[in-house]
Amino acid sequence: MKMFKGKRALVIGASGLIGSSLVSELLNNNAEVVAMGRSRNKLEEVFSCYQDEKRFSICEGDINSGIDKGLGFFDYVFQAASPISGAEIKERPLDTIDANLSGVRYCLEYLKDIKEKTGKSGRLVVFSSATVYGNVDSDTKSFSEDSTDNGEKLSASAIAYSESKRMIEVIAGAYAKQFDLDICIIRPSYVYGYSYNMPNTAFYEFIRKAIHGEDIVIHADRMAKRDNIYVSDVVSGIMKVALNGVKGEAYNIATNGEGGNYLSACEMAEIVKDCVNKEYGKNISVIYAKKQCESVPGVLLNNDKLKKLGWNLTVDATTGIFETVKKYYENEVVL
Repeated sequence: MKMFKGKRALVIGASGLIGSSLVSELLNNNAEVVAMGRSRNKLEEVFSCYQDEKRFSICEGDINSGIDKGLGFFDYVFQAASPISGAEIKERPLDTIDANLSGVRYCLEYLKDIKEKTGKSGRLVVFSSATVYGNVDSDTKSFSEDSTDNGEKLSASAIAYSESKRMIEVIAGAYAKQFDLDICIIRPSYVYGYSYNMPNTAFYEFIRKAIHGEDIVIHADRMAKRDNIYVSDVVSGIMKVALNGVKGEAYNIATNGEGGNYLSACEMAEIVKDCVNKEYGKNISVIYAKKQCESVPGVLLNNDKLKKLGWNLTVDATTGIFETVKKYYENEVVL
């Protein structure tokens, strides 16, 4: 991707799972990258390997307070900052809404101001979510980008997250239309992989227990299957959209079930168990508190539109989960 050579990119939420991997890939493709996050110390820890890289710099800042105008023009702005912890979303719904809506609004205002001053328009890649498609009650359904009429009920426990993700797309579209800004929207499915700061979700709790030789306990009696995708495939999709995506369009970044990635959390737990038992000599089990956990139909995301940009899936579920467990084991147990 030589087209990133000489380009400036701002990655907001850079210390997270997707953000940190995106920073690395942009640098590998010759971009000049500014990594923005709320904690300088965390950014310095995550990106310690780039401390001498002239094309890399850190910007400490909370996107909910805006972007420092002194940073100047960026060819690409990636807004990857968003709450992802299920507990945080349920317990602090207003904070979740504010983080999503304010974050994208400040990005759009920044692009608007820079365009008015310089006459140049950078591209904003808005990070939406698979949750905009809602859930299914019976059969598995694959949603294309124009199938957004199946939103969750307003009483759903994570409605603050899913509806605020829908709203940021509305806001971005309004700015694009009113101020002729260049935006593209990505809707990643359920992303997994190694992150320096382990996310607070069930899948990562499975890994945390497994690598320390503890049994994984599943308390639910049913879990919906999900369209899971390894982080490297997500990042390659983001890069394709940034370079070749059509202005104003949305793109699913997902597997559509390819590579065995259509799995429930309890099915992923079994793969985590197999990994630590096979690779690290553990003898753990997945214990079902209610004796069993049924994997029920869920949502898939059609990826034909992304494939037309030249993207293809490269990592199957078993390979991706094994690689994720391996990196956490090496970093948390061995070191």
